Amino acid sequence: MKKSYIIAAALLAVVGCSKNQVEAPAELYPEGTPVPVQFSAPTISVVTKAVNPETNLVEGDSAAGLEVGVYGLETQDRNLVWDSADETTYIADLLNRNVTIAEDGSITFENPKCYYPLSNEKTFSFYGYYPYSADAQSGSDACTVSYDLTQGNVDILWAAAYATDLDASAQPVGAKGYNAAYIRRLVNANPDHPYLPSFSFEHKLTALKFVTSPYPGESAAGAEMQVVGFELRNVATQIDLTVASTTTEDCGTVASAGTGDLVATGADGGALAVTPVEGGADIRTFTLLPGESYEAVITISRDGEPQEPQTVTVTNTNGGSFEAGKIYTMNIRIKSPVEVEIFTASVVDWVDGGDINIDL
Repeated sequence: MKKSYIIAAALLAVVGCSKNQVEAPAELYPEGTPVPVQFSAPTISVVTKAVNPETNLVEGDSAAGLEVGVYGLETQDRNLVWDSADETTYIADLLNRNVTIAEDGSITFENPKCYYPLSNEKTFSFYGYYPYSADAQSGSDACTVSYDLTQGNVDILWAAAYATDLDASAQPVGAKGYNAAYIRRLVNANPDHPYLPSFSFEHKLTALKFVTSPYPGESAAGAEMQVVGFELRNVATQIDLTVASTTTEDCGTVASAGTGDLVATGADGGALAVTPVEGGADIRTFTLLPGESYEAVITISRDGEPQEPQTVTVTNTNGGSFEAGKIYTMNIRIKSPVEVEIFTASVVDWVDGGDINIDL
């Protein structure tokens, strides 16, 4: 089951309000006054650190500590119709605005605050992504972000809260989200109403965790074996994320913008030298563009002597392609200096994509 990082985009005023108050003001946002944009997550569970320092993957049920980028743009039927020359078609200061999610899961825009346009003729959708990039391209046709994956472990997240018409029975008549009139009517009617936009962040890449263990029942004639070289060949090392687009189907998609090789090194950045152990000794975790297979070049040593590099096709032996949001444990099992097997052994919830054995 896919894990998400959920942030309710609560567009509420906080001045003079507390849970101890019995009654809310008659009108929090009178007609003609600006309606502020605030994000909060009253139900988010801060369970773990958001980013695993070893793999750089976002884990657990908390988005706390993530620096995300946020857009607030006019849409019609989930398609962008905004124009940078028309300030009524976007939310000021929400054009690739960066903000760090607080420990309680809340997002607060300060210095400057953000407000909906006073005009109520348009509705707005919200887009969020991680990691934030100041170099994002914000065009009327599409807003895109480029990432360099040459280090092999960028975890790309994306979310959207689209403008929508809600069922008339579940809202004040005529309220249409999301704009100032919608928020004013709903919040003035019920400050705790549930019809606010929300973010559910999802992983856009797949993750392969490579480990090495002895081949069952074989000792390679008692020789000391190590993995001393590992690289993935011709994989996407430059990734473009479409944060928002005039075509809804393109929103949140990732595509290769350049290819290259990814090389695993030792923990200190030096030469790789990993001895197989039962249960698997870590080699490296890579984040990759989802695909059906990858090409790995693996070098093992026997009693300290490197052997001829072996080229292996890495596939999901559990069946199917490698999927976004899943982490697969790829087990390199050493049979002999000239035989390698990669086996998918388990899939865990990041979501876990399974273990895959790679026998050598």
